[in-house]
Amino acid sequence: MRKQNLSRRAFIGLGAVAAAAASAGMAGCAPTTAASSADDAPSAMQGESVSTPSFMTPPKAPTDIKEEKECDVLVIGLGISGLAALKAAAETGVHVIGIDKQSELCVIADAGDFGVVGSRIQKELGIEWAPKSEIVNQLMKDMCYRPNPDFLGYWYDHSGEDFDWYIEGADYEVLPTTWANKQTDKTNYIRPKCFPPLEGYDYKQEYYPYFHGSITTNPNANWASQTAYDAAIAAGAETMFSTWAEQLVTDDTGAVVGAYVHDADGVYTKINAKAVCLCTGDIGGNQEMRDYYVPWADEFSCVYYNNDAKGVVANTGDGHRMGMWAGAHMELGPLAPMTHHMGGSMGINSYLQLNMEGKRFMNEDIPGQNIADQMSRQPQKQSWQIFDSKWPEQIAFMPDGHGYANHYLTDEEVAELTTVAESGWSLKLLGIATPSSIEEGATVKADTIEELAQAMELPEDVVKTEIERYNELCHNGLDEDYGKIPTRLFPVENPPYYAIRFDLAGMLVVMGGLECNSRLQPLNDEGNPIEGLFVAGNCMGGRFLVEYPVTVAGISLAMALSFGRMAGTNAAGREMIDAKSRA
Repeated sequence: MRKQNLSRRAFIGLGAVAAAAASAGMAGCAPTTAASSADDAPSAMQGESVSTPSFMTPPKAPTDIKEEKECDVLVIGLGISGLAALKAAAETGVHVIGIDKQSELCVIADAGDFGVVGSRIQKELGIEWAPKSEIVNQLMKDMCYRPNPDFLGYWYDHSGEDFDWYIEGADYEVLPTTWANKQTDKTNYIRPKCFPPLEGYDYKQEYYPYFHGSITTNPNANWASQTAYDAAIAAGAETMFSTWAEQLVTDDTGAVVGAYVHDADGVYTKINAKAVCLCTGDIGGNQEMRDYYVPWADEFSCVYYNNDAKGVVANTGDGHRMGMWAGAHMELGPLAPMTHHMGGSMGINSYLQLNMEGKRFMNEDIPGQNIADQMSRQPQKQSWQIFDSKWPEQIAFMPDGHGYANHYLTDEEVAELTTVAESGWSLKLLGIATPSSIEEGATVKADTIEELAQAMELPEDVVKTEIERYNELCHNGLDEDYGKIPTRLFPVENPPYYAIRFDLAGMLVVMGGLECNSRLQPLNDEGNPIEGLFVAGNCMGGRFLVEYPVTVAGISLAMALSFGRMAGTNAAGREMIDAKSRA
């Protein structure tokens, strides 16, 4: 392999804590100590010696190669983005090999939200998205204008047709509403998410708007991906499971021309390719990379949806590291951990929240991602959601969207929703609250505020003072303390009182990847594309930064699919697709 000198560009994805290491090291085959001079380092770092993280140093190229394979396109990683790349490349007629370190095809064990726009299914259901300009601008605002708006625009213009293409040939039923019962005995079905929208909900009036239109594959996303996989195999693709990619192979010009891979027994194969697609997922399962790039997210426990039955953790930053060793660099951060808080049986409804000192601490009218952010700054990183007996008439005024329980149904009405019951999902994940779900799901129930405080193990005088202040704001119709909109100011004064404890959220993935151009080619330190290399999914930079947005549910999977298709098509050597193109 061609070796790269260290440069500071490989470090530019870090956050505030890791910035102290910014002079340390770099994208290519790095030595174990910093190579940049004091003159090259930030002024705060002059005179300091910082070790290069071990993940910056590639292993030596293997010499005991047992086999060589040839292909036109090598796809590394067979999650949603990798399967889309595999299918897209194979359908052009070139020879494609796809590898994955899991023992079998295993994408998402749970139902998958796809925030796709304008698919055939959505059109048949009468789902109409908000205008592109409004959604893209809101997404950019949610993420502090750090992402590439062309990528967001491409998602809006192409994700619907890409989803249709991905599941073409699958056998499934489409439910007309979120809570409808299946009318067939088909195992696989698609339900629209939060549809029809909550009556009276107007995204234009929301502090954090939710855009309706996402659809969900049930009982999980594996059947959709199996369909794409079968289509790729039918088109001539070859796949290798229980196979780890270790490093890329480059020629004298720096172009990527293949990869060294090995099986579970450590037997190496060299796969020569005209182009390689990195689709290996995020860095969330690599503790060293997390500590380096997103140290502020280390308090969140990790949840992985795509571990295989043998416990292989899929998302360990493999593609990021291989790309950096070949001359690419991480995008400018801050990276965006996906840390949804889903609340309890009442979801993340905008009721009064008290921290573990008994004090109110935020405008509660925010999504779960942002609730997790605020909780991380509170004592013990926990809080209490508090409401009273009038909740059945209040929840319809809560926000619509991911994580809210804003539809009141009786237990008898829920019993008639057979498909909901069979799905195994909690009611709140489908936006429903019932008398029994709240009675059984509440952490604490009390007849007086004093009893409520005692049960929560909070100081009675503080809790009483905070609730009295909150009730005063509610009756005045103006939240002078935190600015919650008046329609969601519900006093806590009608016993019995309920409290649900919020613990710290889990982290699903870390959004952030290699800086790339609009054709999904990673860039070197001079800003030039690395020939023969393409990225998609969570290896790809430019999609989500600072904060993962909940404006569109399932936008991560939708983008993985669309840009996986683009990467595979471009890697196949046909006319290259450019995200800057307009529909």
